[in-house]
Amino acid sequence: MTRGGKEANLEHLSFFCVANCDTTCYRKGMKIAILGAGAIGCYYGARLAEAGHDVCFIMRSACEAVQQRGLNISSVDGDIYLPRARAVRTPTECGTVDLVVVTWKTCCNEQFAAALPPLLRDNTIVLTLQNGMGNAEQIGQVVPPDRVFMGLCFVCCMVKAPGVITHLEGGDIQFAPLQPTPSGLHESQILAQIFARARINTSAYMYTEQILWCKLTWNIPFNGLCLAHGGVSVVDLFAIPGEQERARGIIDEVCLTAKLRGYPTPTGIAEKQMYRTAHMGPFVPSSAVDYNLGRPVEYEAIWGEPLRRAREVHAPVPLWEELCCDIRTRLGLLD
Repeated sequence: MTRGGKEANLEHLSFFCVANCDTTCYRKGMKIAILGAGAIGCYYGARLAEAGHDVCFIMRSACEAVQQRGLNISSVDGDIYLPRARAVRTPTECGTVDLVVVTWKTCCNEQFAAALPPLLRDNTIVLTLQNGMGNAEQIGQVVPPDRVFMGLCFVCCMVKAPGVITHLEGGDIQFAPLQPTPSGLHESQILAQIFARARINTSAYMYTEQILWCKLTWNIPFNGLCLAHGGVSVVDLFAIPGEQERARGIIDEVCLTAKLRGYPTPTGIAEKQMYRTAHMGPFVPSSAVDYNLGRPVEYEAIWGEPLRRAREVHAPVPLWEELCCDIRTRLGLLD
């Protein structure tokens, strides 16, 4: 839904950004659970552990490797090695924490009702760093909505081997509360400060949809086109005649949708995304990786739900719709 009613009274705060929070709001030595610790979760979890927090990595396939050999992050912003990283397979093994950071794929969201309660205390905050739309709302069905927050990551990370993560580029996170209130914004500022102390560039905003469209200007075209072409890298994509122009056109359609919904994206974001992608190297986006490995792809969160919101405001998005058709054909998702 677009902003309206009482929510419109907070519009002047919707572009509020925090560069430097008051250090009194920073919480030291938190117990943190990374739920679904893949490439993204391991990277940010390692940064938080390096900053002095007690981090538990809830993972499956890499759990034994991390228990035996630790967690190794090769990063453009400085390597991290956690020889005694705490890795477990289930939330029950982890126990209750101050902060839950959800980084599993959206295809697993039906497990929230079982996975989250063993991690929760009375005041536990749940932060989703997942791709796409609708995730925070699903968490809000299990956790009080005023304790649910969204973080949008602009980062390139890949799993090189179990327990070995390569961080290629980026890392910035934008935070916003599920409930757009002054207290929610304040808590988003605190989260921004926690991650800033872990050497992550951060900012805090009032509205989740505002920051969602920013990331979707990359995920919809580039995650989508690399997937539609059979799981290729961004380098391979840019070598295909006409695909750079197609990607730019899709970005423009996403930006138009965001504007029509009342959440205009920052000036110059299209040029920034094109430049950033051109310099990523042979990065394979997450959905293309999932496709190549035969795993479920996050179609609904990244393309389905955002397209429904575009249609709600009658946004003209022919290139985006064509891409969705190509993806559904690739995945065998017949109407």
